[in-house]
Amino acid sequence: MNFYIEPIYALDFTQMDDDDHAKVLEFRNHPSTSFWMYSKNISLASHLRFIEDLKKTPTSHYWLFKKNQILLGVGSITRHNQTHHHAYLGIYKNPHLSNVGTEILSCLEHIGFEEFGLHSLHLEVMATNEKAIAFYQKHDYIREGKLLEFICQDGTYRDVFIYGKINPKKNHHKSHQEES
Repeated sequence: MNFYIEPIYALDFTQMDDDDHAKVLEFRNHPSTSFWMYSKNISLASHLRFIEDLKKTPTSHYWLFKKNQILLGVGSITRHNQTHHHAYLGIYKNPHLSNVGTEILSCLEHIGFEEFGLHSLHLEVMATNEKAIAFYQKHDYIREGKLLEFICQDGTYRDVFIYGKINPKKNHHKSHQEES
């Protein structure tokens, strides 16, 4: 499902053409992006299989974000839990652009909170990715936890932080612990 959040168009991965597939793969495998990913590089065949699998996975959504035909980057909402109204988000930007992360995040929040009616969005970020951590904190994401030695890269285990944000437009009930 595609979205238009003026002036940005969110193109569903399952509806991309061959040129868009190639650009997304280029962004994903760029050293400045792949360094922070759980798996370093992916092949075109693997990328295309992933997109085919998305057609059968209603809890995962990936979009290529475009603004006036400029490719801003990629965003996702995954692990969409319809019972508890939460999901995880992910972003990687066009490595040749700067200052587009906020636009992508804003669109993802609109899709998650407004279109999908989510109560909360969560994300995982490597504990050493200080730039991403500062970015999410600037946008009111709160550190919720830490996954110890969660990722193994080049023989080294790395911690991952979990961040989250509650839908700012919803009325929230206090948790049982807060009421006590």
